[in-house]
Amino acid sequence: MQLAWWAHGLAESLSADRLPRRWAHSRRVQSQALNLAPTLGEDAELLAAAAIARNIGYARAAVDTGQHMIDGARCCAPSLALIRGGAASWPSTRPPHGSHPKWEPSELGLDHALNEFGPAEIELVDTITY
Repeated sequence: MQLAWWAHGLAESLSADRLPRRWAHSRRVQSQALNLAPTLGEDAELLAAAAIARNIGYARAAVDTGQHMIDGARCCAPSLALIRGGAASWPSTRPPHGSHPKWEPSELGLDHALNEFGPAEIELVDTITY
């Protein structure tokens, strides 16, 4: 659970004091993800980490493009590379779209930023959205 522990610490440091409602929401989403863990197998830790880190892009320290999914993924990338042995983003997944339409980055002129990440693994995106 090293990945989930790291994501929790990062999200807490960026969100708990300044974005308490988003932090509370992220904790509830992670709790639900942990409830699904027995059925997710090897993806359980990745889902728990993504669940708690889902709103990092709203933190002032992470804002770059103004699109929280991209900003959150970019914020995580340097530390995640150390934890994952050189993998600079969530393993082969784009930032999850959650409740935002997948065309939103394109409408904002951010296709280039979204393309920094690999293709979405549909099953994981569906699970985090659930």
